[in-house]
Amino acid sequence: MSTTNTLSKRGNGAPSTVGDSTKLQGSIGTFGLFFSIMSFNAPLVVVMGVIPIMVATGNGVGTPFIFVAGGAIVFCFATAFLRMSNVLDRPGAFYAYVTAGLGRKLGLGAGFTMLLAYFTCACGYLPFAGASIGTLVSDKLNGPSLPWYVWALTVWALVAVLGFLRIDVSAKVMAVILIMEIAVVLTYDAVVFARGGADGLSAAPFSPVHWFDGSFATGLLLACAMFGGYEMTVLFRDEVKRPERTIPRAAFGLIAFAVVLYAGTTWLFVNALGVDNAVGVAFAEGTAAFDASIVAFGGRALLDIAAVLLVTSSLAVVICAHNVAARYLFNLGADGVVSRSVAAVHPRFGSPYRASMIVSAAMLIANLVVVVAGVDSMVFYGALLGIAALTGISVQLLTAVAIPVYLTRHDKWRGHLFSSFLAPFVTIVGFGWAVVMSITDFSSHTAGVTWLSALLITIVYGVFIGGVLVAVRLERTKPDVYLRIGRQ
Repeated sequence: MSTTNTLSKRGNGAPSTVGDSTKLQGSIGTFGLFFSIMSFNAPLVVVMGVIPIMVATGNGVGTPFIFVAGGAIVFCFATAFLRMSNVLDRPGAFYAYVTAGLGRKLGLGAGFTMLLAYFTCACGYLPFAGASIGTLVSDKLNGPSLPWYVWALTVWALVAVLGFLRIDVSAKVMAVILIMEIAVVLTYDAVVFARGGADGLSAAPFSPVHWFDGSFATGLLLACAMFGGYEMTVLFRDEVKRPERTIPRAAFGLIAFAVVLYAGTTWLFVNALGVDNAVGVAFAEGTAAFDASIVAFGGRALLDIAAVLLVTSSLAVVICAHNVAARYLFNLGADGVVSRSVAAVHPRFGSPYRASMIVSAAMLIANLVVVVAGVDSMVFYGALLGIAALTGISVQLLTAVAIPVYLTRHDKWRGHLFSSFLAPFVTIVGFGWAVVMSITDFSSHTAGVTWLSALLITIVYGVFIGGVLVAVRLERTKPDVYLRIGRQ
């Protein structure tokens, strides 16, 4: 990495005292990294807010299987992704890998696009978190009824502080949140299993008869989207202990755990409603169907606990998305694409504190515009998450193309046929379909407003094209900066 200054080695990666170094520091272990990336998936939000929708409008009774299929596609991508990580020791992740395989112009387009993905995710979850806290305080705790943006501002302030500090602090906070979330989900699973569901436990949801129920494409799209976050394993390379061991353990651990948790919980949820009634109930009641099943099998107290943890789960997503957006901006600064002053590392915390402050300020401004303009907070939330999903899947598809190209060009594939070619091919087919389905069904994120869907899709790919054009300009005007694109 030509942009990385030489640092004296310190025990467990202690932060450098050089404030303007472009090498981040940290000492995250396997479990800390696992908790960080798993928190981004917000398992309680997936279980309570996504699974009922998947059963209702996606793969129906066969939804448990679709999580296994989606997990297999993501596993293939992660296999190729981590093979690339072993060959190309750079923290830029998708940004660096697309650059290495497909050139600096497409690489910078991918970098800009992923910055947009994580930034919109962080922005979108702020109003969701604010609304969730408001409902909890007023309905469950009999507290004051305040506007969502009051609570969102509190969340924003906490995230801004954690983003400024050493990454280990955020990892510890998210570990506590995640453990409590998983405890609630496993408690629900245990009581439904122990009581045999509504009519006795049935293996029908895993039967091939139900694999293609409903809309298989919609189910697969949503399932793949629920396994996000593994890019962080490489993006945090400079901030983990023994990255050659920690990164693959955390990435594959995340995928395996998520498949078991989501597929198992969905199977039990379908059984809790009754295999014959599950789709009809989920379609009629939406996310309330899961709330009702929690009360029916676990009692009101478990639902109240889940409501509290739904708030902390959304907080964890904002923390994760903010941290990754800051590191994308940091990498762009380290390369000189934006001001190199953005790539300053805090002398005490080893964090990308300037990039973090910029992302925090932009999040605040975006949400203030929503408040002043009177935009419905949940419409804003849905639209931004739609942008985040489309950008993320599109860049992953581009990365899946870039990896075998790079490995072939540099003769790094020998002895690794599966991770170099077969796994990327499966990924290209799966993610390619997901991108098409995402574009086709994007109006679901904008309450059916087609012109708004077209505008947001244009923004997504407009940002990518903008990155390409910036690279073209840099090639002519600043060739030294152009050569550093992608952490070269």
